[in-house]
Amino acid sequence: MTAKEMYQMVLALVGLEEMSEDSGIVYDNGKEIKRVLAGVDFDPSWLMIAKNAGFDCVVQHHPSGIMNPNTGELFGRDHMKKLMECGVPINEAQKLAYKNNETRKRGAHSRNRTQMHDAAKILDICNMAYHTPSDMLAERTVQAKMNALMESNPRCTVQDVINELLTIREFAEALEGQKPEVWVGSKDSFAGRVYVEMYGVGAPSADEYIACSDAGIGTFVCMHATPEVIEAMKKHGKSNLVVAGHMASDSVGFNQILDAWAAKGIEIVRVSGIT
Repeated sequence: MTAKEMYQMVLALVGLEEMSEDSGIVYDNGKEIKRVLAGVDFDPSWLMIAKNAGFDCVVQHHPSGIMNPNTGELFGRDHMKKLMECGVPINEAQKLAYKNNETRKRGAHSRNRTQMHDAAKILDICNMAYHTPSDMLAERTVQAKMNALMESNPRCTVQDVINELLTIREFAEALEGQKPEVWVGSKDSFAGRVYVEMYGVGAPSADEYIACSDAGIGTFVCMHATPEVIEAMKKHGKSNLVVAGHMASDSVGFNQILDAWAAKGIEIVRVSGIT
């Protein structure tokens, strides 16, 4: 397969008409791809490792090397959509989602955006990154589990949420210390409406979580959370927060893309954080 064919497969798998701004082909040498080295995080040194080991392509989850400067718009657009899914009014959702857009743009202003592309070109090896598409697949997978749990047990607890997460291989096999945990609330708290928060470039702010909590979300399942978010949610005192684990959550969606390529005959070797 070619990099462009693999790209189209991702679009079809996720059901996207256009690729998210934080994902896609970093460098394409136009050659046939038979062996892929895949990982959650890569830097240029991994390109050299892959080249020396006979791989045709390196694919990372986190978008190191994606040169699109408009990921701030992606953040705002996706977060606004998700706030509205939680029941936050459109006017409030817009203000919360785009609140720090200028700060994000300024943060990208000085970023080295050519490092992975240039290294891949010199080494003559394909390089791709699929961030939001993977996270969308992960969120759909986990939300489907939570929906089934809520339907079968309307009085489910946070412990029930964790038990359900552990039926997914990537969470069950996560490294010790990185398995699902309750960071706000307790295991015997009623879960209420469970909302899975796993895509949108970056995690929601404390203000976003509070707005969604006020709109009726009882338990959030997320990849990771900052101390500011945890403290704000504890102070707010309405919702629970279950942190599923970053590497395992990334792996749930990314593995679906890798499995789709493997089904077409591409050899996939998983390293660097993939469960």
